Amino acid sequence: MNTTIEDKDGLITVVFEGVMDTLSVPEVETAIQPIFTSETKEILIDCSRLEYVSSSGLRVFLCIALDTQSAGKHVCITGMSDFVWNVFATTGLANVFEFK
Repeated sequence: MNTTIEDKDGLITVVFEGVMDTLSVPEVETAIQPIFTSETKEILIDCSRLEYVSSSGLRVFLCIALDTQSAGKHVCITGMSDFVWNVFATTGLANVFEFK
């Protein structure tokens, strides 16, 4: 799993690439810490390269939603595959985020 973060021109872009499962979640949680501490209010999560997300990975997305919303930040997800979208839809997380 590879997580890339770019904070530029008032927008944080997070790119998730690979498989987000129990083994990779600790690394992802460490990598995304800048989105919680940055003053930037707009966050775009690019999932176009995310191949799989497990229940542990869904917890990462839920934490992103809770922590950023409480800080007054706006999160949008883009590029989700049909498989990952179905996981979000089935669990109800599709109602938590804005999607492009």
